[in-house]
This record gives sequence, C-alpha cells and structure tokens, in this order.
Amino acid sequence: MIRAHEARRACLDESPGAAAELFGRQGIDPRGLERLLFSTADAGEAARSETVELLDAWGRPTEAELYVPPRRDGRPPGLIVGLHGVGSSGAALRDHLRPLADACGAVLLCPTALQPFGSSSNFDVAGIFGSRFKEARWTTEPGDFPVRALRWARERLAVDVNRCALVGASMGGIATWGMASRRWDGLAMAASVNGAPSIWEMFGPDNTMRELLPNVLGVPLTVVHGVRDQQIPLVLARDAVTHLRGRGHRGISFVEVPDGEHKLSTMGIEPGNPQFDEIVRCFGAARRTPWPGRVRHRARERAHGRAHWVEMDDLHPGSAATVDARAVDRTHLVVRASGCSRLRLLLSDRLVDHGRVLVTVNDRSREIDFRPSLVDAISTYGEADADPGRMAQMVVDMTVPEIREEEGSSC
Repeated sequence: MIRAHEARRACLDESPGAAAELFGRQGIDPRGLERLLFSTADAGEAARSETVELLDAWGRPTEAELYVPPRRDGRPPGLIVGLHGVGSSGAALRDHLRPLADACGAVLLCPTALQPFGSSSNFDVAGIFGSRFKEARWTTEPGDFPVRALRWARERLAVDVNRCALVGASMGGIATWGMASRRWDGLAMAASVNGAPSIWEMFGPDNTMRELLPNVLGVPLTVVHGVRDQQIPLVLARDAVTHLRGRGHRGISFVEVPDGEHKLSTMGIEPGNPQFDEIVRCFGAARRTPWPGRVRHRARERAHGRAHWVEMDDLHPGSAATVDARAVDRTHLVVRASGCSRLRLLLSDRLVDHGRVLVTVNDRSREIDFRPSLVDAISTYGEADADPGRMAQMVVDMTVPEIREEEGSSC
C-alpha cells in the first residue's frame, strides 16, 4: 500500500492523470486519498535542528532554520512558521522562538526573507523604515516565502496540517497581519509581535487594509505589542484589535508589554510571561476546520480570491470583491457574491452528498451532479500548496449573475 509521503510526491510530481491511475490501481478513491494526504502515521519526526533550503516560486533559494522539538505525546506536532523583522534572519528568530516551539509542541520553521521578485510596492514598510527602503522583506504573494514555507512543511514533514500558525515580529508581524487578512483559511492561528495591519494608518486611511481586515475574523489571533515601541506605534495594533472585537471576533487576544520596545529581545517572549503564555494558550486551543458550513471572504486580487471551498475570479477593479457562501444542507449551497464575474466551487463529500446538488448564486439556481474525481483531487492538492484541507473532489466553474435590485429600491 502506498504511504503518505509517497502519495504526496505522486500528487505533486506526476501528472494528475498518471497519479489518478496509480491510486486507482490500489483501490484509493478521492476520500481515501484525502485521508492518506492528511496522515502522519508513516513519518515520525526526530528531534533536530538544521538549516534547510527553500525555493520561492521563481526558483530563488533562501535558508530556513528548522527546529523539531522532542515529542511529548503521541500526537503529530503542529507547525509554526516564524517571520523575522527588518535586518534580521531566520537563524536569529529561531533562537528567540525555540522555547515557544517547545511549549507548543510544534515544529518551527524560520525562513530568511529576500528582496521581492520583480516590481513590488514597498508601501507596507516604507513609512516606518524609510521611503527608499530596499531591504529584504516579506510579501503575501503566493510565491513568496511565507506561503512557500507552509507548503514545504506540509510536503515534507509529519505535521498536523490543521494546526499551522504564523508568528511574526516587526516586519514579520506586518506580514502576519497581511496573511491573516488574505490567506486565513490555511491557518489555525496567527500571532503578531510589534506588528500592525498597516503602518500607513499613521498618515491616513488605508482603504485596502480596511476592506480586507474583516477576513481576520476567520482565524484566532494573538497580538503582542510593546508600550514603548517607537517604530510601529502601539495604537495601530490596539485600534485593529478594538475594531475586530467590535465586529464580533471572539478569538482575538491583546497583550501590552509595559517595558517592551521595538526590538524583539525587549518583549519577554519567554516562559512565565503573560505574552508568551497567551501565544501558547492560543496555539494549543486552535485547530482549523476544513470545509466549514459557511465561508465569508473579501479579496482585492485574484491570487487571494479563495477561502476554503469558494473562489472568486475575474475581480472587478476599484474595490474588494465579497462572497458569502453557506451549505443550507448537504444538497443545497447558497452563495452571495459581488465585485467578481466568476466563481469556482471546490467541493468535497465532507460538504455535500454525491449526486444532485442545488447551487443558488445571487438568487439564481442551477443543479449540478456532484461526482468526486481523483483527477480533480490531485490537481487541486497542488494548487492548494499541498494542503489536503483545501483540495477538492470536484471543481465547478460558474458565472456570477448580477445581484437583483430589491423591489422598490433605487439604482
């Protein structure tokens, strides 16, 4: 019988058709493949610390520091991807976060940032670190290292893919907020230390940030900030937390460190301190639920148009596209979408039953015949950055009807 790591390699290295033939010969159906890709039974991780090489989507290498703590129980470990600040490195951040990984029982992977590939705005950091900022930095692009590190770990390590987290400091904290507001469906939780959703809020409204911030409602978040931070003011983090709590976020916590400055070494991320203990508590309580019954998501870019089992495409410029998708029951999906012309539904028998499914988009309905496909499952596993919690057994492309004006409403 094929083992989990062999199945991952077949899905990612072979064509979907060839991989489907391989699995079919062994009697593996789409649900069986999903179970196999989730499995960690065949690859226990030995405790170790080493440097590994990661590649971004453009083939550029960087070093990443991998730390696997000793196993404390029979459960597979979770994963923490650590994102360092300006001028630092994965090696330096690993030394700060090793006690956190030990306390969480999580594998720690800390890549070192490179300069963005090609042309890229540096608005998210220039306001603090200088308008001519040219240092290595993180982006939320699918090909950059925050996403690639998560993918690398899911491909190669025996980690629980439903317990993956980002922990970022300074520039890494900014990137953590950015990932939580764009690619939240792959995370169990996130933690920002001396970061903020947008430092441009110091100078005026950041409309993109404000449009996307509601996505953070979908992921537990711990925010730690130094009262004496002179580079990224405490008020930026505090205001964002207040806003999210006002919108009903029940999984957000905020710890102010009275003597904390901007440097991570002043922030007391050490056992016995409230800020350390709160991150550990949040990580321990967090677990992502794939294929939830309801998905709400906003996007400004096609690359970030997906959340769980619904994806917006052909986004209209100028404002955020929005989608609110829910399973009324296992035979009926209702979707409300605006700001985009097309949708993809990424279906699984964890969400709907085989056979006829009624799909209603903006009050217009059509029936689909849900038949799980190994080829679709394999194709979407690669598209989903080796995340079996985001693979689909069938993909349905749909045109988005215009939202009908309510009777008596004006244009």
